[in-house]
Amino acid sequence: MGYGYAKRFGLVHVDYATQARTPKSSARWYGRVARSGELHPPVGA
Repeated sequence: MGYGYAKRFGLVHVDYATQARTPKSSARWYGRVARSGELHPPVGA
């Protein structure tokens, strides 16, 4: 049983040993979309 620790989903990475939280690149992307209200195609698409 993994008890939810096997897969890492979400916008923030949690270091379970220290409980430190680090925003993932997807969190920064989502923040830009939320602030601007615009959804741009990926770079190189």
